[in-house]
Parts: sequence; C-alpha cells; structure tokens
Amino acid sequence: MIEVIKSLKDERILLARELNSAKGRAKRDKFLIEGAESIVWAIESGVIIDFILISDKAESIDSRFSGKSIYKVSEGILKKVTGTNYLIAEVAVGVLPNIEVRSDFILVLDGLQDFGNIGTVVRTCHAFGINSIFSTKQDIDLFQRRCVNSSRGRVFSTAVTRFNNPELTVQSLKKRGYQIVTTSPYGSQIQSLVKLTDKPIALVIGNETNGASEELMREADITVQIPMYSSVESLNVGVAAGISIYELRLKQILSVLDSKIKTTLGREVNVASVLIKEVLDKELQKVSDLSSTHIVFLMVLKCDKIMDILDARKQFGISENESDKFFGLLKSKGYIYTEGTEHIKITDTGIDTIGKLWTTIENSETLILNEFTNDERKELFRLIKKLQISCIDLLEKG
Repeated sequence: MIEVIKSLKDERILLARELNSAKGRAKRDKFLIEGAESIVWAIESGVIIDFILISDKAESIDSRFSGKSIYKVSEGILKKVTGTNYLIAEVAVGVLPNIEVRSDFILVLDGLQDFGNIGTVVRTCHAFGINSIFSTKQDIDLFQRRCVNSSRGRVFSTAVTRFNNPELTVQSLKKRGYQIVTTSPYGSQIQSLVKLTDKPIALVIGNETNGASEELMREADITVQIPMYSSVESLNVGVAAGISIYELRLKQILSVLDSKIKTTLGREVNVASVLIKEVLDKELQKVSDLSSTHIVFLMVLKCDKIMDILDARKQFGISENESDKFFGLLKSKGYIYTEGTEHIKITDTGIDTIGKLWTTIENSETLILNEFTNDERKELFRLIKKLQISCIDLLEKG
C-alpha cells in the first residue's frame, strides 16, 4: 500500500518545494526531477533517488520506478511542489551527483544565461565523449527544468566545476595545463585549419549576446573563427558550440591517435594475451613439444567435452592451412580423436597430459604474477571476470 501525503507541511513536501530554487538545491545538495522521463534519465545515470511523488489519481505506477520510495499526493500539492499552474504528475527528489572529471577536453561556460542553450551544449558535449564543464560563475544551475529537458538528462552525468569569476577560471586552467581556445567572428585563425598542441583543450563558450569575457579573450592561447557567409550575422550558441566541439575534438584525437591506439582496451588486452602466451610457450618448450595454444585448446576441450572443428579453429585463430598440422600433432600423440568429420573429443591420454603439464602452467602463472600481492591477484581475476560478463551481456543484447 502506497502512503498518501496530505499536508503541505509534511517534511518531504517542504524539502521538495525548497529544491525548486537554485539556492535550495545548493543548500541541500539535492534537486527536483520533474516528469517521468526525467526521473528515468536520472535513474539510468545512477542518481540516488530519495523518493518519488505521484498524483493520487494515477491508476498505475511506472514500472521503471521499481524499488524506489513512492508517495501519492494531490494534484494541488504537486503544483505547489513544482511551482507551476499545470500538472507534472511525477516528481522526484534526487541527490546531486558527484561525477569524476574527464579532463582531456572540457567546456568553459562563460556567462551563458539561457537554460535551453546550456542544456543543448551539455548534450552536445556528451555526444563527443566530453563530460566536464567549467563555469566562470558560481550560480550556474544545470538542474533547472529547461536545462534538464534540453540536455535529455545528460546533466545528470556531467561534472561541473564552478569559479567566482573569469580571472580565477583562467588561473585554474593555466595551472592545470590547458590550452584555452576561444571563438570570435574576428579570430585570427580559421577553426578548421588551426593547429593544436598536445595539451588538453579548454573550449570557451561565451555569453549569447556579448560572447566571451575580455579576460578569457586576452588569456586565450588560440582564438578561432567559424567562417560564414556575410549575410549570416551569427550562429545560435548551441550550434556554434557543436561545430567547434566537433572540429577541435577531431583534431585533438588525430594529434594523439598513436597514444590513444596504444592505450585502448582491446590493444592492452591483446598485448597482455600475447605476452602471457609467449611466457607459457617458453616454459613448455623446456618439457614438451606442445605450444601454449595446444595446451589451452586441450583445457577448453576438457571442460566442453566436445567441440566443432570449425568453432575450434575460429576460437583459437587457427587458419585452414594450419589446421591439419595443429590437430594432426594432437591426434598423433593420442590426445584427441574425431567423432565423425566435424567434432573433436579429448582422450584420457590428453587429460592425463594436461595433469602432467599442470605444474608448468602454474609455474608460468607464478612467474607472470610474481610482483602481485595475493589481494592484487584476486582483484585482477575479479576484474577479468567482470569484463567477460560485460562483453557477454552486450553480445546477448544483440
């Protein structure tokens, strides 16, 4: 049975009403989320939801609210909570998120005032993998209704760093090693042709009317312009920000592409896999004529009992030309046998061989993990398992 709150003086209603102002949000470290769609955006972004208020006339509850504290209130109370003369049938109180800054590219909002523009810029940032906003004013408010809606909830996963004025913002950017890029109709360089350094980028988005402040224009490392036909006076700030983010982000990626390639998850895992295989091969050569691929194949076959030849070749990267040699060695030693023309099974001799070589396998792991503590080893295997589960889940979703 869902509890019904009938009084405007109930502490939950008082809290929700207080969060209707930027001052109240800052004081409470909480914010009001208005509308079912926005509430779902917040939940999907990992925002902690204190409670949800819904209309007492609601015939059903959104299944996506499952597990949350829900209270029913009158439509009059809901209008008081939201400060509107129209009904928003679902309202939630959430804890302001604490998001980690990803600092290779940030946006500096310098006096932007329109909440719709701010939300659009935030949404554009996330489209290009940018989650971090610096503001030259303390009173920037990403959780105002229009800002939330125009960002499509991306504000919930945005890191915001606030400063008291442009001067302090510049000082912090310089100290952190950013190259500051501003835009101006009178910029000395065409944006698409500008050359960037390898420093992280701080792109300044100025006020809708006056542009960037004098302090930021003066301290900028680069001032660029977006060339336009003379009949067009200026672009909407959200459109201009999108163009600048796209071009500068692409230039940044291209300038550090080598280092990015070398640090991708796929490459790191592949390099580690190859090196582990080489260590195991080295140890096996001391006691056997089998390779690490042979041993791992036998181990997998022991667990799976039977394997399709084509699947085995695909799983272990065995080409058609290598197939006869790879499986032929295992057959000649009596480690495997074929059932029909398509399936492989392991023999008792094959299982016995795994057992005899197990000490070598374990010794190889010990050598590889020699610099790891026991806790680090456990954590490594936990993370690898978590990575596997994540990949399997994504593949099963299609």
